[in-house]
Amino acid sequence: MIVRLRVIRSARRPASPSFKAAVGRVLRRGHVCLAVAALMAIPAWSQEPPKNISDLSIEDLMNLKVTSVSKKEQKMSQVAAAIFVITQEDIRRSGATGIPDLLRMVPGLDVAETTSNIWAVSSRGFNSVFASKLLVLIDGRTVYTPLFGGTYWDVQDVPLEDIERIEVIRGPGATVWGANAVNGVINIITKKSKDTQGASVAAGGGTHEQEFGTVQYGGTTGPQGSYRVFAKYLNDGPFPGFTGQNARDGWHQLHGGFRVDQDYRENDSITVEGDLYHATEGVSAQQLLSIAPIIQQAIPDIERASGGDLLGRWHHIFSTRSDTTLQIYFDRYERDYDPFPLVNETRDTLDFDFQNHLAWGDRQDLIWGLGYRRTSDQTSGGTFSFLTPVGRTLQEFSSFVQDQITLKPGRVFLTVGTKLEHNDFNGFVVNLAFTWFGHQAIVIACGQRSRMLLVPLANSTPMPRWVSRHFRPRAAPSPS
Repeated sequence: MIVRLRVIRSARRPASPSFKAAVGRVLRRGHVCLAVAALMAIPAWSQEPPKNISDLSIEDLMNLKVTSVSKKEQKMSQVAAAIFVITQEDIRRSGATGIPDLLRMVPGLDVAETTSNIWAVSSRGFNSVFASKLLVLIDGRTVYTPLFGGTYWDVQDVPLEDIERIEVIRGPGATVWGANAVNGVINIITKKSKDTQGASVAAGGGTHEQEFGTVQYGGTTGPQGSYRVFAKYLNDGPFPGFTGQNARDGWHQLHGGFRVDQDYRENDSITVEGDLYHATEGVSAQQLLSIAPIIQQAIPDIERASGGDLLGRWHHIFSTRSDTTLQIYFDRYERDYDPFPLVNETRDTLDFDFQNHLAWGDRQDLIWGLGYRRTSDQTSGGTFSFLTPVGRTLQEFSSFVQDQITLKPGRVFLTVGTKLEHNDFNGFVVNLAFTWFGHQAIVIACGQRSRMLLVPLANSTPMPRWVSRHFRPRAAPSPS
């Protein structure tokens, strides 16, 4: 059951102060049933009617704008990738309460909830809890961990009301996005703060999702500025075990964040956003009790996950044919186990990204960029599980360029691009790709330490530290 109360300051018929005070007294006294009855009796007044995507024609659907394929705005009919878009209307109708549940509607994407707080999400059939090679971004910020190349989905708890759309690419995207975009890209794009004005309260509960709620408020900082702040809480119960017993994997999380959008003159805009969260989760730790004979036992453990991030983005428009973007973010998280330490991890990530878009002549649309990423971690383990070395700092330098050439206006396009990377694992890596007639044709990957490969994959996540750096897997022949 979900109860939502939204007060929009610019609505035609805002709620009166006496009514809001009465609703607050009812909610504080815990009369949820009475509150539900009152809210059901209130007619809703929205600023604009919701867009029903089922009413759109095929032409309108293909004209939806996406940005994840080439890091620029394009029509779906002109992108050279298998892409699926989850719109806000899809989110509203889905009844989902989390991002992994939303991704279940994407064709070709495998989503499994292995415990109450652990999800496995991957593409192209290669799914497991530690699935890698799938790049996940939230407003341009990568959220995968280099520890195993995957994503901690439990802490990606964006309020669903703030998501504008989710773009999912099934297939390699390393030519533009680089490492970890082998099997696809999931790009979560949130709304601008000017689109979430007013106060909003959503709460609910059930048998498994016992308690959850979000409180949010959006306002203005002047004629050209806006902001929003939110706080979100959830408390999920445990799953039943194989024999019906309590699996002890229940968890709860508190998450808060903000976003500020400010326009300067007509050509400049700045976005600043950040998040803080803390979660306590039940896990089952496999402990080795004896070596001779080997005896293992699942022991209930507690995992504490906390962290935060801060992102800043500057966008400048030179003209209708040229613009540039500079983005900087810092991300820090900690994951600790108690009382039985598995592998505790603390990671700091600093990322710089610059890109420039230029329409060159009547037939060429060029985009290029530079990037730098520095990530450092510190780990600790127990008697039987640990990593060596316990800490490591990784740096990655990258650049890319991609040119879309119009051969026949509105019908035939040729896209060529390359991405150059240098990291501490693979050294210097070159990714090349071209597309023809809007269909992906081939991806070529070559590295400084390996022969050229003609495969449908462009790059892979750096090898885990427990694998020798001198290990070089051989390329299997591609299927005919």
